[in-house]
Amino acid sequence: MNLIKEYAPFLALLILISALYAINGVKPNVGHNNMKSMEDRIIELKKRLDESKIVYEEIVPENPEFPNRIIFDIPAGREKNDCFLVFREEPLEQALGCEFEKFRFIQGYEGIWSKEKGIIEAEISSVESPSRFFFNRLNELINKPEKEDDDEENEEITSITLPTFDNFVISMGYCSHEFAFLSSCRERGPRGRSLRRITLKIENSKAATHDAAREILDKIANSIFFQIDLSYEIPISLQSQRESWIERHNRRRRKQLFVDETAKISEPKYEYDSEPISLYWYAKESGQMPIFQYLAFYQTVEFYFPIYSSFEAKQKIQGIIKDPRFNPNRDTDITKIISTIQSNVGGKSFGNEREQLKATINSCTNNIELKEFFTTDQKRFDFYAENKGKNLAKQKISVKNETADLIAEVSERIYEIRCRIVHSKASEGDFEVLLPYSNEVKKMDYDIELIEFIARKVLITSSRPIKI
Repeated sequence: MNLIKEYAPFLALLILISALYAINGVKPNVGHNNMKSMEDRIIELKKRLDESKIVYEEIVPENPEFPNRIIFDIPAGREKNDCFLVFREEPLEQALGCEFEKFRFIQGYEGIWSKEKGIIEAEISSVESPSRFFFNRLNELINKPEKEDDDEENEEITSITLPTFDNFVISMGYCSHEFAFLSSCRERGPRGRSLRRITLKIENSKAATHDAAREILDKIANSIFFQIDLSYEIPISLQSQRESWIERHNRRRRKQLFVDETAKISEPKYEYDSEPISLYWYAKESGQMPIFQYLAFYQTVEFYFPIYSSFEAKQKIQGIIKDPRFNPNRDTDITKIISTIQSNVGGKSFGNEREQLKATINSCTNNIELKEFFTTDQKRFDFYAENKGKNLAKQKISVKNETADLIAEVSERIYEIRCRIVHSKASEGDFEVLLPYSNEVKKMDYDIELIEFIARKVLITSSRPIKI
């Protein structure tokens, strides 16, 4: 009763306000967007997409219990990324609560930029600790906050302001609403629409093009991150672009093509050399790092170079000796044998690396198996038939040519990509380095499938009956 008496004036005021709203036929304003119906939100979203000239398509699921969704294109340099949004209250609220249509993606990174707003923003990651851990540690080191009284609550730090440069306003902190929304629509991964991802923000940018924005991001990020690494021993970097929902969907569908549902696991029959099988498993674990994945598969094959290149050299020497015309007393015949032996590199392998790779592939597979590999997946076949990976490697694969030497072409293409990864310089010419965040790396999927196929064939050929 005492509580009722104490709060009676407030209750009377609330009753009076409700009566006034009832008389005027209106409801209390509890938020502008909350008053909108789902249909109103969808109409507003489409209007904003139309005004920004963003191409979109509404998808109606076959099952009426599922909500409609929309797929819209956001440019990323010279490409476009498909963004996916379900017509539910929360994602629609987030879309209408930010200016996502004024932003574009930054190719190769988990990042966005806006010419209109002069903003560049990209996610930061660390191999050593979760983002919030290294962010809090950086705040302690950069801002060096004074020790506060135990009774005083510590405010959560959401941003760290960094020294300005050339009128740029630079900071690190929790991501913007635009970044959270767009990255979640592109990726649809476990991070969802989280606002607690740590990003580097560059404001007052005058970048008028995607390439200019990326150049600014690269230079400022590398300069700041290297200082942090040197001073605080905290290795951080820009987060490379994760697999999008459409890329993930296509990859899974492709892999399903090769699933043998009738296969049964038998008792262990074969054992494999520990070094190459470890490299193979490392490659399988490195799906988000295409360059490391490719190199690990290559090293799996490379392990057997001494065995198969020597085998080919032995066959060559046997061919010379078995020739009825061979005369051990003739200098020219002996010179042929000496020349073959002199090609031994380091006393272990015969021939240069290109020749060793070809010899290994030739010993573990054949043109028929390679032809089958290229034709079992139509998209893979089209990729090589139309030479869509020409920027990744000059060597074409003649998948349409029934008489093509696929062994030679495959080994040359694999070798060329390997050289681009390690920036090797072969006697035939220089190879341009393959950078981790380049657009070419995003087109490595089919070539990774090819080197994985070769690695599997080499492991199978090189296996032996298991002994324990």
